[in-house]
Amino acid sequence: MSGIQPCSGATACRARLRVLGNFELRFDVGADTAPLLAADERRLLAALAVAPAPRTKSELAALLWPTLPRDTALGTLAGVRDSLAELVEENDQLLGLAKTVEVDLADALARLRGWQRDPFGARPEALEELVELLSHDLLAGWTEPWARQERDRFERVRLHALDSLCCQFTAIGQHQGAIRAGALVVDAEPLREDARRHLIEAHLAAGNVSEAVHQYESFVQTCSKVGLVPGAELSAFFPPTPAWPVLHVRRPVNTGGAVGRGLRLDGPVRHNTVGAGTVARG
Repeated sequence: MSGIQPCSGATACRARLRVLGNFELRFDVGADTAPLLAADERRLLAALAVAPAPRTKSELAALLWPTLPRDTALGTLAGVRDSLAELVEENDQLLGLAKTVEVDLADALARLRGWQRDPFGARPEALEELVELLSHDLLAGWTEPWARQERDRFERVRLHALDSLCCQFTAIGQHQGAIRAGALVVDAEPLREDARRHLIEAHLAAGNVSEAVHQYESFVQTCSKVGLVPGAELSAFFPPTPAWPVLHVRRPVNTGGAVGRGLRLDGPVRHNTVGAGTVARG
């Protein structure tokens, strides 16, 4: 165990915990302060960071050490909790991150909920910051089942939000932001037709006609590899004979449902065709 002692004195310093992208813990006492953490310390901090509320010790022990007997797992948890000092707060049978620990995931979800309440009330700079936060996977590269489950859940939230942000940026003429948001969705889900359409619209609005054509051709090729055909709505951007696209479409923003416990986002129901925007995987 590392035996972390982040601050001395009566006043605890603030810590910043990053779980979007590469895991990282830093303290405000110095820009370069990044303590070395043992593997179990990292896992406990991450398990608490992705939860919307404190978790019971029994839940954490079973989650993090599923192959150990219950008493052994609880003992291991107690040792890890002690080594993390004031970073983790204990309340009877509950463990949670201390209030002095800021988590980028919580920041991203709070910003996302604020934007959903008032889509056109946010400054473009704030929207760009939100896109940057949503550009990273949750606990990228972590292979434990609980981490993969949380990552998959968050990915549904972030890709739906990025797709809507692409539409909003296009509508307000922020072309660079629209293309950035749309490209993130398309890179993650190449067969998501509605996202590809929105990215093409963003390129057309920015005057990038050749890139819009490239995105369409890339989508057609990707579909052909799995035996699918683009839907009529996307094909309508381009005449059936070789020609430059001339359509310039702007659509209203649909921010979907609210983000709640467990990173849930209730989006529209999709049908089992590529033309309806469903992700198909080979």
